[in-house]
Amino acid sequence: MANTYTYDDNARREDLLDIITNIDPVNTQLMSGLGTSTAKDSFHQYLIDTLGTVGTNAFVEGVDACYADRTDPTRLNNVTQIVRVGYQVSDTEREINAAGFNDRFTYEGGKALKEWKNAAEFALMRGSLACGTGSAARQLRGIKNSLSLVTSQSGVSLTETILNDRFQNVWNTGSEVNAVYVGMYQKRKISGFTAGSTKQTMSEDRRLVNAVDVYESDAAKMVKLFAHRYVTISGDVNYDVIGIDEDKFKIAYLRKPITRELAKTGDSSNGEVVGELTLEARHYNAGFWTKAML
Repeated sequence: MANTYTYDDNARREDLLDIITNIDPVNTQLMSGLGTSTAKDSFHQYLIDTLGTVGTNAFVEGVDACYADRTDPTRLNNVTQIVRVGYQVSDTEREINAAGFNDRFTYEGGKALKEWKNAAEFALMRGSLACGTGSAARQLRGIKNSLSLVTSQSGVSLTETILNDRFQNVWNTGSEVNAVYVGMYQKRKISGFTAGSTKQTMSEDRRLVNAVDVYESDAAKMVKLFAHRYVTISGDVNYDVIGIDEDKFKIAYLRKPITRELAKTGDSSNGEVVGELTLEARHYNAGFWTKAML
């Protein structure tokens, strides 16, 4: 009797696991954690004001009131950015028996929503203001470019003293940092600081599942430490550190993201995720940006 081997057996069925694995990152701490607001126009404005200078305040009994000069509020602004992710699947592709999903169009819609969130997160952190024209898109001003407490320490290694100095700079203006965003390289450095209290703590922050690194110092209490993928990216010189008072930053939506099916233009199904948003940075001194650290 002749032996039968698998090598030339055309009757073999394929062994294809009915699972699709995608390890591309989806870390959207700003999208998930900042509060939200509402924009009513593509040119979004908000106000800041200041208190009078503090000094000796003492009056003689019975004298009339005096009236110091008052300051008027100042307008800050940003523009809304339209973020769109389109996808197209042929009608044939939708009908075939595929592994990993029942409907390729629905599957691509889920991927597009994640890509939309990544694109919005990138803009919220790194966006540069562009007012837009009929042929050029509006671009929102992100956190980095919304801050005025900016220092460049090119070639200097991040230390605990430098970090605490930045916290104090913000504290001096009247605010207090409660969140730090850095790349993983700097996150590991900060987690190694021992003079301040770097610890694990439970949190109700909806970005977190179990625990979060928290750093405490004299000028900033309970500072959450986040490894953020877009603080430093390929092409940047060295590493940046961003610290903010999260209560002073909101995501203002003119149009919240939706997934919609578009009109057919051929033998395919078309869809997109679209939304329009901007960053509401309610004060330019409510955080710091330290550039180019080692």
